[in-house]
Amino acid sequence: MQGVYRVCNLAIIFAVLIPGIGADASLTADKSWKIAQSSPSINEEQLLEVVVPSSTIVRLKQGGSYTGMLTAFNSQNLAIAANGFSETVPLSQIQELEFQGDVWIPTPEGNRKRVPIRGITIPLEEIPVNAFNLGNPPQTAVLNLETVLSQEEFERLSGQTEKIHVVKKILFESAETMTIRLVGARP
Repeated sequence: MQGVYRVCNLAIIFAVLIPGIGADASLTADKSWKIAQSSPSINEEQLLEVVVPSSTIVRLKQGGSYTGMLTAFNSQNLAIAANGFSETVPLSQIQELEFQGDVWIPTPEGNRKRVPIRGITIPLEEIPVNAFNLGNPPQTAVLNLETVLSQEEFERLSGQTEKIHVVKKILFESAETMTIRLVGARP
């Protein structure tokens, strides 16, 4: 008991005799925190912008299909529109989405340029369904590949600045995951 009393007394003496030690420690901690915040993190979000062609074939698990433009997508269902009509389909009923046709991208001059979908297909497997965020307008999307690719793989894919990544196909593996096949088209 006396040993504990002496340690407590010593702690109080140091706290009284060395004023500002707590402040210096918190400044050091703050500096370390700021450095840690500014340093690149392994768990940094890995967002890849992709182009979504306007023509989509939705193939259902029980047979049959819908063709039109993908207008909405979330973790539960999607919407497809054609000829003034729209249909909402639960993802649990969908086998795959196949995208067709050309894509149009804006040019620096303010025009649009047609880009055919050709090239080597890049499969991205086991992507969480909620990692695909359809843009507005729906001809764009953002993929969060944080849990799918290593930082090195992501940098290799996203560093291809001479290519645009076009969604060619989405295969639904389960209610939670999917495989997305991208084509690296050249504008």
